[in-house]
Order: sequence, then structure tokens, then C-alpha cells
Amino acid sequence: MDPLALIDFLGFSVGEVERAMLILARITGLFLSAPFFSRAVGPNRVKAALILALTVVLFPLVSPWSGEGEGQVMSMFAAAISEVIIGAVIGMLVHWVLIAVQTAGSIIGFQMGLSMAMVMDPTSGLQEGVLSNLLYITFLMLFLAVGGHYLLLEGLARSFHTLPIGGGLPHAGTLLEAALKAMSTMFQIALLIAAPIIVANTLLYIGLGLINRASPQIQVFFLSMPIAQMIGFIIMGLTMLLFGKVMIRELDTFFAFSFKAVGF
Repeated sequence: MDPLALIDFLGFSVGEVERAMLILARITGLFLSAPFFSRAVGPNRVKAALILALTVVLFPLVSPWSGEGEGQVMSMFAAAISEVIIGAVIGMLVHWVLIAVQTAGSIIGFQMGLSMAMVMDPTSGLQEGVLSNLLYITFLMLFLAVGGHYLLLEGLARSFHTLPIGGGLPHAGTLLEAALKAMSTMFQIALLIAAPIIVANTLLYIGLGLINRASPQIQVFFLSMPIAQMIGFIIMGLTMLLFGKVMIRELDTFFAFSFKAVGF
């Protein structure tokens, strides 16, 4: 069947189909990088159906683009790439707050002697540290509990007004500034989460070193590993509630970075 004939039969114009495809491209970009949406959870058909459903919902809210209905393939292709990048930027800058937790898990695992304990994460297809995966999943549940996925979709819908489809990428200076601030904040959060265990284990190793100097007969090497892990898990349990509150606050910060990058 001729595609143009099918479009006419359904009552759509070529320009409306082009607009829907560009909306779908921006939503696809978000689903490639955003937390929760980018995880390989559930059948791909469900994710594709969700993308199509969001396209249908957002279509009446999006104004026509400058090249609508002209049938310019190259212009359409360039606009689609820009839309994918815009959606990916919105999701990526928010995702960095969870990457900060994952980085903190790697640091904590190294301090506790668990850096060699790796598990295969079926949702990302990568091998990750046990603590990295545990903290990531924990704070991903927190992200969903506070409605972070709804805020992402709301930000995506608002981005069509600040960055109309076919209007090109965000201003390079604004995008670079938001990315640099988000990256520096990401490493600050990772160090903040891992700092109590780093300090506790440093003091532990100093104490064990003094014991070894005073009594070389004691094999402190065999004592350091279980003690470091025990202290690490105790501190993680005591500080988890505090860091949960910190992460909720930092989520707002990263949403602000993401939304600033796309103009609002």
C-alpha cells in the first residue's frame, strides 16, 4: 500500500506525520538516557507502546515546525537528530544523580574490600560492583517514590515550548554550563556519600598499623578485611536515612540543571 494513500485515508497530512515523528524522536532520546526509562526492564514492545502513547498525548500540544509539509528529507533527518539529542540531554543530566550514587558505591566497595565482587546487572547488561548495584537500585526506587519519572515527562512536555521542534539544539554555552555544573555536583555527591566510610576505614587502618608496629606477631592483615566490612555496613545502615534526604534534595538540583539546559 502506498504510504501517502494510507496517510490520506487516515485523515492526516504529511506535515502532521512529520511533526509526530519529530515528537517521537525527542521522546525516544529521553528513553535512551533517562533513569528508569533507559533500563532494560520489561518487553521492548511495552516501551515502544509507551513512546507511541506519549507521542499521541503530546501531539496536540506541539505547534507546527518551520519545515512542516515541505517534504525535505535532509531537513527532516537533521531535525530528528536534534530532537533525539535534546531528549537525551534532558534524561542524561537527571541520570547523573544516580550515577553519583553508583560511583559512591564503587568507592565504598574499594574501601571495604568488595571491589572484586562483581555481579551482572540484567537491566544494563554490564558487570557492576555489588555495592554500586545495591545503592543504584535503592536510590532508583527512591527516585520513583518521589515521582521523578513524572517530573521528567513534565519537563519533556514543557521543552516543546522552550525549544520548538525543528528549532535546533540548545545554546552551546547554556548546555556546557549546565553539564559542567552537573558533573562537578555529581562527584561532590559521590564523595559526600562515601566520606564517612572513607574516614572510618582510614582510622581503622591507622590503628591496625599501630597495633602491627607494637606487636608484629598479630596478623592484622587477616583482621582488617572483616573489620572494615563490618564497620562499613554499620555506617551505611546508620547514614542511609540521612543520605536519602540528601538525594531527594539533590534530585531537585539535577532537575534544575536539566531544565536549564533546554531553556527553562
